[in-house]
Amino acid sequence: MHSPAPLLTGWIFDVYPTSGGMVVWIVDAEGKSHHLVDPFQPSFYAAGPIKALRQLASDLSKLRLAEPVGMTRRQEFWTGEPRDVLEFFLLDPERQPALLRHLAVPRPGITLYDCDLAPALTYCHARGIFPFARVAVSGTMTNDQWERRAESREPRAANGGSELRYEVEGSAWDLDYPEPPLIMMALASQGDEQGRGAPLGKLRSLTITCEGEETILEEGDPETLLSELNRLIRRFDPHAIITDWGDAFLVPALLDLARRAGIPLEFDREVVRRRIRTAGRSYFSYGRVVYQAPSYPFFGRWHLDSRNSFILKETEVAGLLELSRLSKVPVQKMARTSPGSAISMMQLDRALTDGILTPWKKGEPERWKTAWDLLVADKGGLVYQPITGLYENVAEIDFASMYPAMMVHHNISPETVDCACCPDNAAPEIGYSTCRRRDGLVTWTLRPILARRQALKRLRNSASGATRARYDHRQTALKWILVTCFGYLGYKNARFGRIEAHETVTAYAREKLLAARALAEERGFRVLHAIVDSMWIVKAGATEAEVLDLCRAIREAVGIDINLEGIYKWVSFLPSRVDPAVSVANRYLGAFRSGELKLRGIDLRRSDTPPLVAEAQQRMVEALARAEDLAGFAARIPEVLKIFVEYAWRLREGQVRMADLTIRRTVSKEAGEYKGNSQVGLASRQMADRGVPVHPGERVRYIISDAEAGNAEARVRAIPFLAPDTPYDTGTYLTLLCRAVETLLWHHGYDCRRLLRILAERGVIPTG
Repeated sequence: MHSPAPLLTGWIFDVYPTSGGMVVWIVDAEGKSHHLVDPFQPSFYAAGPIKALRQLASDLSKLRLAEPVGMTRRQEFWTGEPRDVLEFFLLDPERQPALLRHLAVPRPGITLYDCDLAPALTYCHARGIFPFARVAVSGTMTNDQWERRAESREPRAANGGSELRYEVEGSAWDLDYPEPPLIMMALASQGDEQGRGAPLGKLRSLTITCEGEETILEEGDPETLLSELNRLIRRFDPHAIITDWGDAFLVPALLDLARRAGIPLEFDREVVRRRIRTAGRSYFSYGRVVYQAPSYPFFGRWHLDSRNSFILKETEVAGLLELSRLSKVPVQKMARTSPGSAISMMQLDRALTDGILTPWKKGEPERWKTAWDLLVADKGGLVYQPITGLYENVAEIDFASMYPAMMVHHNISPETVDCACCPDNAAPEIGYSTCRRRDGLVTWTLRPILARRQALKRLRNSASGATRARYDHRQTALKWILVTCFGYLGYKNARFGRIEAHETVTAYAREKLLAARALAEERGFRVLHAIVDSMWIVKAGATEAEVLDLCRAIREAVGIDINLEGIYKWVSFLPSRVDPAVSVANRYLGAFRSGELKLRGIDLRRSDTPPLVAEAQQRMVEALARAEDLAGFAARIPEVLKIFVEYAWRLREGQVRMADLTIRRTVSKEAGEYKGNSQVGLASRQMADRGVPVHPGERVRYIISDAEAGNAEARVRAIPFLAPDTPYDTGTYLTLLCRAVETLLWHHGYDCRRLLRILAERGVIPTG
């Protein structure tokens, strides 16, 4: 184990628990990584009868899990009143899971606080640091001192002289900050598509890219492959290794290969013991099944899996670092969690700063409601179904971050809603009051985020090139945590969730959208569509200045910023495919005057649309986007039909790649649980039968070989098991292509029947 240098300047690269303390990795200005260890024992608290507290203290001391420090006072979250609690030190942050298992045994009268907070969060809070902070760190811990401290697990001294001390440059909230020189290495494998989800150790090739240099290691002797990979890691000494399917396939496959070959991989900068895991977990969220792959972080380096990180996919590394700095969640952990987890950690950090106790297991039930109360309160956001049709010169106006802005504007937080002290400050319809006397925890957390996002958007708009992209990724990361903060407010298992607060937000939102609609109609605008925080309005001869003036009037009336998203040259609101007489809130497409397209719910936006069909529809949309008005739209229909016939001929003549016909669909259950012969069930069973199970929440990829085959197994073929002579069902893919054209030209009378007649007239398909 390395000893900390007496004085070191650099950036906080990673923080994680070790026996008796925390490992801290620092990257200096030359890019060198330094390994430090800091003795640290986080605090947690318990409240209850003195006798019960003494028994708890005795039990935890005997197990050498925690030691009592003494009685102290902290603020209770729900009431805001001080409460006497017994403070404990967790002797070893690495043994927090063991502590929680012991504390899970019911103890009547005992309430526990802060005991399950992430050690990295409590450490960063206690030391006043954050991930990627530039710091000057000093300390005098020697190896012998550390080993004695770890063996004794003694409580830390109030001013422990052996603790690391940090001088932090700037703040996590600085809009611009210096960054260390980081080296990124990328790993990809052709084996991903065939073995993803199971570490079979079968890598057809491994591509390693670093510092502009690419190395391809072909299938062959495992010892050669592993030795060469280790050599390249030593040569480049990367700070981060970025993979595709690294957690689900590549890293466990390489670790399994290394175990069998007896050659340790050098992914980590310190020796760790790993267990190879092949399956993650599936869970249900917002109406869909989600799969989270097993986690394979590296120690002393980052492992960032681009396929197992929503944040990395949406915001790239700049957005990931933005959330990591603000939430005090280390980068690797942040990459594998949701934006909702980031906002939760920011709320917890705020609670620590204010000395607010965070209950371990929330015991705040939903208040009792009558059926009428439920009917009034549980309406959600307001939606005006669109008036289907094709329109020109339509303006779209949007409230800026409407829900979080209202949570700040009206001080909506779980502990401030339905308060007894401010009964006259009630939300519309539902009557829940919000407190005026104290700011809520959610309010405190969201206010600086809203201001920061606006500042980053201003910087983005005045920048160009890579700098502009970086600002955009950072503001997008903030957008996602603002989007999720409202959902977490009503999530029963969220730390600071309460359904009454959630209902209060939607009540105010409905009122403000109604007010906005009324103002628009007073000024002669027709509202074509409105959904939660956006309106589409049209008025003959209206100018952009007139729309902006309406936005100012709405802003003054409701107290929330509303902006002009843009004015469409044309916009098409589409009906339901199931019932053309019914409109659909989120199925439309349009072209702004700026040239930007906005597409929602159409084929090329769907993940299960074959790439060939999506490509064809994209070309058609781009052709229509050149139209300046409805007349121009109609004039471009022949060009759209020409593209349609071109792709139909390619399908008819077999001039397509199998990859372009791939359909991707999410598996909702285990392969054996599919009782019928749906396409996704058939493909899932094919994968499982060949030893590559697809877990619920993952996607299975297949082509339709013969949709009407008597033998169900011949109807589809999973992509990994395509044979060179596998056919595809031309008729089915032509139907999918027709539906994509129908979406665009529906308002001009082009349905699938008419489109098939056109193909017959052009000789693509037989007549009749």
